[in-house]
Amino acid sequence: MAQLRALFSFGVLLVALLLFGRQHLRARRSDLPMLALFGALGIAAVQGTYYEAIARLHLGVALAIQYTAPLLLLAIAYLRGRHVGSRLWLAAAMTIAGCFFVVGAYDASLREVNAVGTVIAIIAMFTFASYLLLAERILRSYSPWGLLLYGLGFATVAWSIVRLPTRLPWDLALANWPLVVGVVFIATLFPYLLTLGAVSLLPAARVGLTATFEPVVGAIAGFLLLGEVLEPPQIAGGVLVIVAIGLVQTARLRSGGV
Repeated sequence: MAQLRALFSFGVLLVALLLFGRQHLRARRSDLPMLALFGALGIAAVQGTYYEAIARLHLGVALAIQYTAPLLLLAIAYLRGRHVGSRLWLAAAMTIAGCFFVVGAYDASLREVNAVGTVIAIIAMFTFASYLLLAERILRSYSPWGLLLYGLGFATVAWSIVRLPTRLPWDLALANWPLVVGVVFIATLFPYLLTLGAVSLLPAARVGLTATFEPVVGAIAGFLLLGEVLEPPQIAGGVLVIVAIGLVQTARLRSGGV
């Protein structure tokens, strides 16, 4: 799934930029190692570890672990000497607590985890944090369009080393092409471009904190589209995340720093 996602998305974006945005194709040779690291670690590893985690854990548990990444980002920013106000630490704690309830990790059945799955979910958290940090650095010189193109390209190369493209289930992908189109555009190109666009304007730690709204949106979508019932603790967790995001933006306006 992760390999097909990177391959198809890279192909679509490459054609689009060849036709309408050739200026985004330029890259300095000296930057290729960093772009390769972003593709292999920031895209391929993030997607791969996430899929492996949810294959072994309940989705809620995997998300609750992965979304501790904002705390790691704040700690790294603090160690780098950047100002991290008390509002941001409070917001980080609130987002993690909110996500814990939104994804239903308070349910006893969801806490039945296995050791391998938990380790993979923790690795997914580190790769997600690395994705944001690498993006923050590279976007000083590249556009979100260019970074995503090279990231997907190097992610495709990395996956091809693990598994040759000829071994992919092409018949299954072609038979389910509407789902493939949805994964390419709705689940990959649009969200990645929006996230990288945000990182080009805001510090990675802030983007990571704001991204914790994703489980809230997922819970609401499940209620509206799939008829999944939202329990009172999930609703309370969503409100907690929304309040935390408000704190993040208020801290930005008042204190600067991270």
